[in-house]
Amino acid sequence: MNTISLQKVSDNTLCSTSPYEPLFEHVAAHLQAQGGTLKTVERTQGRIEAAWKYGFNPFGLRITVNFASQGDETIQLTLNGSFVDAIDTFGAAKKKARAITDELLKPIDIAAWPIKEGATSSQQPSATTTPPQAPLNGANAVAHRGKRKGLTAVFAFLGGGIGLHKFYTGNWGWGLIYLALCTTGIPLILSVIEFIRVLCLTQEEFDRRYNYRPISAFSWVW
Repeated sequence: MNTISLQKVSDNTLCSTSPYEPLFEHVAAHLQAQGGTLKTVERTQGRIEAAWKYGFNPFGLRITVNFASQGDETIQLTLNGSFVDAIDTFGAAKKKARAITDELLKPIDIAAWPIKEGATSSQQPSATTTPPQAPLNGANAVAHRGKRKGLTAVFAFLGGGIGLHKFYTGNWGWGLIYLALCTTGIPLILSVIEFIRVLCLTQEEFDRRYNYRPISAFSWVW
């Protein structure tokens, strides 16, 4: 059992001076030990995402752990909770993230919880791997926004003429423009093109565009 040194900075933030790879494996082991299913394992990008059953959705609740190097041999871990196609009205996702944060402070047998092959992995373990540098402005990495490829395509096909898919993905500014121009037929043509585009994206490409980047009212996602 490897000893990992972790200190709690806030309710959902930890810091560590332990080597990155053992730390990464430590977090992955805890997420699985708490009943989570690893959905994303990205060592080079410093991200692990696990899913839990919530309601009727077997992977409805997500916890995303972002790793960032602070430049002084310290690694910061930030945990974010979110729902797939739902709003965290009662704070259940945030509470789950705080609970997992506390669990990470405890030791665990990494060998008993190896990273399963079902997770999307960007790189095999390497002793030289390090997490990305923390942003200069101190902003945390974007947690999974909970947008689904299938629903985006359906909204683009059925309600694209009035910008329904834009409101769903968070581009409400473009949604208003589509709504204002709905009688011209231009939004309908654009939405058909966007519908085909979304269908052609792989799940990883969709997540990169819609779930792991900040989306503003007038940002154009393609």
